[in-house]
Amino acid sequence: MLFAFLACLGSPTESASQGPVGDTLVIGQQSDLASLNPITAQAAASHNLIDALNVATLKTSFDCGLKYEPGLASAWSFSEDSTELYMTLRPEARWSDGVPVTAHDVAFSYGLVANDLVASPRRPYIEHMQPEARPEVIDDHHLVFRFTKAYDRTVMLAHASDLKLVPRHALLDADASTLRGHEFSRDPVVTGPWRLVTWEPNQRLVIEPEPDWWGPAEDRPRLRRVIFKVLPEYATRLMELENGSVDLVEGIQVEDAERLAEHPDITLHRRGPRSTDFLAWNALDAASYGETLERLGPDQMDWAQVAPHPIFHDKQVRRAMSLAIDVDKLVADLLTDSTGEAYGQRALSTVSPAICGSHNDSIEPLPHDPARARQLLAELGWGDSDGDGVLDKDGRPFAFTLLTNSGNPRRAKAAIIIQANLAEIGVDVQIEKLESNTFFSRLRKKDYEVALSGWSASTWVDMSSLWHSGHRYAQNYPNYSNPQVDELIEQALATPDPAETERLWNEVQALVYEDQPYTFLYWRDEIVGLSSRFEDAQVDFLYPFDRLERWSVAPDKVKYTR
Repeated sequence: MLFAFLACLGSPTESASQGPVGDTLVIGQQSDLASLNPITAQAAASHNLIDALNVATLKTSFDCGLKYEPGLASAWSFSEDSTELYMTLRPEARWSDGVPVTAHDVAFSYGLVANDLVASPRRPYIEHMQPEARPEVIDDHHLVFRFTKAYDRTVMLAHASDLKLVPRHALLDADASTLRGHEFSRDPVVTGPWRLVTWEPNQRLVIEPEPDWWGPAEDRPRLRRVIFKVLPEYATRLMELENGSVDLVEGIQVEDAERLAEHPDITLHRRGPRSTDFLAWNALDAASYGETLERLGPDQMDWAQVAPHPIFHDKQVRRAMSLAIDVDKLVADLLTDSTGEAYGQRALSTVSPAICGSHNDSIEPLPHDPARARQLLAELGWGDSDGDGVLDKDGRPFAFTLLTNSGNPRRAKAAIIIQANLAEIGVDVQIEKLESNTFFSRLRKKDYEVALSGWSASTWVDMSSLWHSGHRYAQNYPNYSNPQVDELIEQALATPDPAETERLWNEVQALVYEDQPYTFLYWRDEIVGLSSRFEDAQVDFLYPFDRLERWSVAPDKVKYTR
């Protein structure tokens, strides 16, 4: 198998005297991508590749917060009252099929986000834009976003530029209600210096340089191709990284990083606290079932698979669960090396600690207190009436299925620790693992009881998609609803003063933590293993492979030449 794969990649024996001949980067992935449509894609792995294939309206870097630079837009400016954002697009920009990129594509893309039938997870981007101007097209290369109120300019820019565009001419006649299944998701027209050439489902995906790249010469890729190789088992990904069959693997476990640090051909990169894990408690109860059906609609959920949950809508039950779980043990066992160095920290919210000022450092974490957890449950009527070691109430045992994704050893170990913690207080937990794309589809549809999952956190703060109950937020997995939180989110997104905005976001985090719709587990410094032959490789807080077009290999180190 390995010989056949290497043969497919090509021989590493071309002479260095031919000059820079490029190379191939092979990335080992846990699962196949679900979609390359930026309007509907949810998983971080999909967005990493979408971002490599497309030029952002405004490119970003990160240093305690987002910094913007030209992308598809060459210039931008706010009106004096900050309610209007003007953009000028590059007239030379082209789609990969040769059609010019215009302001009409921007308007069309945001129109899809606004369409309820699409159920886009990017919905928060347009919530504070005037419907007739999100954006308004002035001419082919000029447009204006008009906001209902001014708020933090960094977030306003993110809302107007983070969305990767789709071509109007390719999707104009697409059925919005079935956009997730449209062929564009697997064969996209893009704006960047790479193009998709091969996608063999559940095996590999290949991108190569776009020969008719319209952009600056310095952004022409130095590599010949990038292969995303699907390897569901972590042990296999790790083995292939060590033997050189793959060049890049994300999610290196802490215990393996110590050994890999001594490997002469591998460089380890530590990305910082971008990724968090949590337990989501499905709080959909009988009282809110009908309202939620009306609010979210059948287009977003398979309601035949969803039933009101009789347990987790109660805040005190969720707090009891969190008191029973030993988060410090999870950090010690999963994210700490043999020298005592921690590659993570307790999580208190979904705002990354790396974002200056916006993370609420004053929240007091719940202690590990099984006795208090039992007491809370007893006060709610849960007891062991039949002496079988499992709590029950009104003839119902306190039992549930904990859903998580397969191929993730950290979460597999965490699930076992959590199962043991909850067994100590009389809660029966069964663990079920699903292939990643199926798992995330179940979360979106609210078709679960409890889920062990995670986020790659946003690089700016807008908590509406996760915690606002108001309108079609598919990423509000627990069906969380708190009117005070809704009001504070709306205030934060109507406040131009950064200091006041930070205060409001801090208050939102405190209230959400009090309610415990998640048991917040930990932020982790993701470790990425990369072959040391790659130069100018950018593995950072934003992406595991940032500015991929600038990665290169010295001629005398090239491994694959075709």
